[in-house]
Amino acid sequence: MFCVQRKDAPNQWVKELCFKTEFKAYLCARTKSLATLSTYRIVDDSFDDVVLIVDRGKGVDLGE
Repeated sequence: MFCVQRKDAPNQWVKELCFKTEFKAYLCARTKSLATLSTYRIVDDSFDDVVLIVDRGKGVDLGE
């Protein structure tokens, strides 16, 4: 599962929604980020690892 989390304060993230695919989570995070101008991130629950951070609609890849 890929969960979308909103940045509430420095180093504080609030879980909002979870999706089966990373793509659906990305679309949700990007849409919410553009609408609210907030920072969102996608977390892979199975590995508890941050996959992507979306800041004002722009994805910041944390690739390896």
